[in-house]
Amino acid sequence: MRRWRATALLLSLVVVLALVWSSPLRLRLVSLDRFARPLDSVTVVDRHGTPLRYERVDGIDRRWVALDDVSPHLIAAVVAAEDHRFWQHHGIDWRSLARAMVMNGLPGSPLSGASTISQQVIKLVYRRPLGLPSKAIEVLRAVVLEELMSKREILEQYVNRVPFGDRIQGVSRASQAYFGRSVSDLTVAQAALLAGIPQAPSATEPRRHLARATRRRNVVLGRMRETGVIDETTYETALREPVRIVTAPARPYEAPRYVDRALDAWAGGRAMVQDGRLKTSLDLELQRAAEDAMRRAVSDFHTRGVTNGSAMVVANQSGEVMAYVAAARRGEDAAAGQMDLLRRRRQPGSTLKPFVYALLFERGGTAATLLRDVATPMTGAVGVSFTASDYDGLQRGPVRARTALASSLNLAALDAARRVGPDAVVARLRRLSFGGVVSAEHHGAAIVLGGIDISAEELAGAYVALARGGVGIPLSLGLQGSEAAVEERLFEQQSAAVVTDILSDGRARADAFGNDLEDLAGGTFALKTGTSTGWRDAWAAVYDERHTVVVWLGDPSGRALSEVSGFEGAAPVAARILRLARERAGSNGALPVERKGQRFVRVEVCGATGLLVGERCKHRIQERFVEGTAPRRRCNAHDEDGSVRLSGQYAGWVERTRPGGVSRFARFVTAGELEVVQPQRGARLFVEASSRVSEVPLRAAVGGREVGNVSWEVDGRGIDGSWWRPTPGEHEVVATLGGRRSAAAKVRVEVSSRALVE
Repeated sequence: MRRWRATALLLSLVVVLALVWSSPLRLRLVSLDRFARPLDSVTVVDRHGTPLRYERVDGIDRRWVALDDVSPHLIAAVVAAEDHRFWQHHGIDWRSLARAMVMNGLPGSPLSGASTISQQVIKLVYRRPLGLPSKAIEVLRAVVLEELMSKREILEQYVNRVPFGDRIQGVSRASQAYFGRSVSDLTVAQAALLAGIPQAPSATEPRRHLARATRRRNVVLGRMRETGVIDETTYETALREPVRIVTAPARPYEAPRYVDRALDAWAGGRAMVQDGRLKTSLDLELQRAAEDAMRRAVSDFHTRGVTNGSAMVVANQSGEVMAYVAAARRGEDAAAGQMDLLRRRRQPGSTLKPFVYALLFERGGTAATLLRDVATPMTGAVGVSFTASDYDGLQRGPVRARTALASSLNLAALDAARRVGPDAVVARLRRLSFGGVVSAEHHGAAIVLGGIDISAEELAGAYVALARGGVGIPLSLGLQGSEAAVEERLFEQQSAAVVTDILSDGRARADAFGNDLEDLAGGTFALKTGTSTGWRDAWAAVYDERHTVVVWLGDPSGRALSEVSGFEGAAPVAARILRLARERAGSNGALPVERKGQRFVRVEVCGATGLLVGERCKHRIQERFVEGTAPRRRCNAHDEDGSVRLSGQYAGWVERTRPGGVSRFARFVTAGELEVVQPQRGARLFVEASSRVSEVPLRAAVGGREVGNVSWEVDGRGIDGSWWRPTPGEHEVVATLGGRRSAAAKVRVEVSSRALVE
């Protein structure tokens, strides 16, 4: 019954075909849009051509090839095996159709569909539903296809769409996968083997079924001889040729999150593939070395809470990313091992300070400018009142900008931020593309200490701008076809040069941290570290004239570390990675940044005031200045014995710290009214419900200058000293100095679950 149904279908097809062929609507049966070239599979490679990943599209491994680039042997083998009258018919092989009608009607004969290559192309493009009626539509479409396309165009569609087992589609990838050679260079025997696979791909895939594939090859060779495309000698030679199938190469899976981004750019039309390869800027050798260094760093600090880390290496001149360690520990058993930690935002600690100092230098400051490293109460995020401290708990009073930045002094950085203004700080951080910036009111003064959330990638871009003399450039994966990088000046050249000079001062670093790290980096380099509130993040950013490296260590869940600082944890591994990048600079073509050099001059200044040395200056130092910016005024702030005289703004600090080498102070200011400056009138102070209540320092000023020797009252009761332990509720704070009494500063103290910003 089944055979007679097939025969009846084929007979009726002839009638239907005649009717359809006479209709002008027949061309609507085929839409040429469906024959558009599909996306090829792609091999993502590093800058040297080393594979990073073989990426299939929709699970299919394919690469389109023009018919002119296909071996004539393979074309002949395909036609002989599948449709030897392909060049003569118009979509239907009437002889084969007649034979099929007869054969399908004879008991014991195999079923024959008489499909031509044109019909198979229709099936590959439209897919054939189960059932015999679809065969009729397939034949009709094949006839129309022959009217719309040339024979060579149809054959090109076939050889690029036909399956070859193991999810391989098309002759180009099949030739590379099984023989390791171009489809244009196949021997007759190899061409015959490939041509025989599509009839039963799962049964003749040569790696698993070599014997079947060889038998099928021999059948195809026989048909080639029968149709006259090869002679007897060629046939015999091809039969004797041994079948050598190359071993399937290991599928690389390097820098997974980096490759994901490259593929996203390609899929979005923002990158081009050439010869099936998507070339990137990554250096796989540097990538692997950086991964090893990061894994060791995570292991070294694992007992102190570090569970993962990330690192990025950027070529400063081009902005190309050369190493991209999205997670030092990968895999499902690692904390956030599948995530891109380079793009996760965390608090950056002190790594933001150089950008504030750059603003200070743009406004006339120099490395010798004095800053107040004095504890001053201020308002942080969401109105939280707090008093910052330096990492060692000390207050250094007047300190030069070089020492303050190299030593990462919090109090001096806050003074720098106050001088340039919070709005300017926020505006600059926005220009640097830090996505976590909201407003000066939202973040408060603590923004300079890392009171925003940023990503390592954003931080790398900002430091690249410093390394490039203040000119920013978008970070790039080096993909061909991507948009050309647009440079933008983000810092004044002079200010960027001074920041880089300070951050590259190994002696200043060693004075502050006891270790220079230049031996790890293999030479001079700029370094800035950061440690976030509560020891949750350890950061380091390092750079030279060729490379910028950013490293983050911590726990992705945000758990606090056991006092792992940026200098102790992140800086050494960042320096090691910079050395690795330097060693690869020649092969990677990483050139020094092309920028106009800033000429520095050495000038002897007073270490206490930053001015040109005077007769009584005992502490003399050689400071570096950009030519034309050195101070012109001489220091006269010393008594005959050399002790320094400070202004009244340091009176409170002197009272609290009793520093040596200070002779007298302008503390007894008579002009102006006495006022409470901390806490400010109308302030809302927050105390934590989950921890002990911290003391709040009390400050008073006359004529805008802070004064000491002040007596204090809170709610009418005197307190000892100048520190107050607040309790929830409303309070009045009053200062008394030399018989003068200030107006009451009314404040409100509230309970908050939010951690105070450090």
